[in-house]
Amino acid sequence: MAGKESTAVAGRTRPAPAIVTPLTKVNLALPFSKITVEEPGRETAELASVVAALAAVMERSLDDPSLPELRKRAEALAVRLR
Repeated sequence: MAGKESTAVAGRTRPAPAIVTPLTKVNLALPFSKITVEEPGRETAELASVVAALAAVMERSLDDPSLPELRKRAEALAVRLR
């Protein structure tokens, strides 16, 4: 039996590589023809209003110098999405 196993290994046409390096190759196909741009929906505008209201509450209740700017940005986004 040992002879049969050794002949299977010896039957290789080329030796195994001394160094094995990983090769990662990725093909990515993006469906550009299927991408559609839509106006924000009513839910998105409502969510922006909720975020603006939360930012205003946080500004009144916490003492953080970044909160006024955050509130202004949230309110501006809510106005744009209406």
